[in-house]
Amino acid sequence: MRHLLPEAFGAALLLAATLPACHPQAPPPPAVDPAYAADHARWHATRIEALKAPQGWLALAGLYWLQEGEYRLGAGSGADIVFPAGAPADVGVLALADGRVRLRLAPGVDAKIRGEAIQDVELRSDVDPAQPADRVELGDRFTFLVIARGERLGLRLYDARSEERREFAGIATFPLDPAWVIRARFEPLPTPRTIDHPTVLGTVQPARVPGTAVFTVDGQEHRLTPILEHGPAGDALLFVFSDRTSGRETYHGGRFLLAELPQDGTVLLDFNRAHNPPCAFTAYATCPVPLAENRLPFAIPAGEKTP
Repeated sequence: MRHLLPEAFGAALLLAATLPACHPQAPPPPAVDPAYAADHARWHATRIEALKAPQGWLALAGLYWLQEGEYRLGAGSGADIVFPAGAPADVGVLALADGRVRLRLAPGVDAKIRGEAIQDVELRSDVDPAQPADRVELGDRFTFLVIARGERLGLRLYDARSEERREFAGIATFPLDPAWVIRARFEPLPTPRTIDHPTVLGTVQPARVPGTAVFTVDGQEHRLTPILEHGPAGDALLFVFSDRTSGRETYHGGRFLLAELPQDGTVLLDFNRAHNPPCAFTAYATCPVPLAENRLPFAIPAGEKTP
C-alpha cells in the first residue's frame, strides 16, 4: 500500500488538471437603453469639462478667511495673503470694514472685472445667487473673488495652471444600472422652510427645504430631504446624501444628486448621476454635508466613486 498511494495521488492530480475550473459566474451587466446611455455619457462629459475649466474646482489654489482689516495680496515675501508663484509680487491691498470688501490695486497691475479694467473698487461677494460675485481676473491665469459663508467672508483664488487641473485623470464610476433610476413621491411642505445646513467647515449655511422625496428600495420605504439649488440652468433639487458605500467605494463625505423640480407630485432620482462634492477634489471648497435623515442605511452602487 505504501507504493500504491503515491500513484493514486498522482492520478487524482492528473484528473483534476484535466477537468474545467469551476468559478462562480458573474451576473451579466444590466441591459441599458442605448439612448439613456448616450444621454448619460453627454452628462458625464459636461461634468468633467466643468471640473477642468479654468475656474473649475480643480483650479482652486487657495481660500483665505478674512477678518476686519487690510491684507496685502501677491506672490512677494511681504504679502499677507500669498499667491502662487507666477502672480504679481504685489497685487494690491484688500480691506474688510463693516462687512464690505474693497480692493486697491498696486500701480501697474492689470486686472479686470467682466472685461473692464479696475483700479480701486468695492467687491461684491457671492452672498446673493441672483447677483454674481465680482471675479477679479489677473491676466489669463489667476482669478479671485469674495465668498460669503454664513457670517464669514473669504477670498477664493483660482489658478488656471494648477497641478490638480493639469494632472486630473478622470473619475471612476459604477456601471450604469437602470435599477437605480427611481421615481420618488414628493411630499411638499405647505411653505418651504429655511434650515441651518451643516457644512464641512463645522459651520451651518442657510438652505431652503421645499419638501421630502419618498422612494422604495427592496420593499423598504426611505426618505431624502433636498435643498433648493439656484443654478445657471434654473432651480433644481440638491440631495446631499451618504450610503453604505461612503468611505469605502465612494467619498467619505457623501455625494450630491441633482434632480429637476417635482412634476405631478413626483421627482426622478437618477442615482447613476450621484457625483462627488467639490470637497472630494480640493481642500478649498465649503461643501454641505448630509443631514442626519439623508444618511441611507443601504449601499447605492451607482454613480461616481472616490476620485
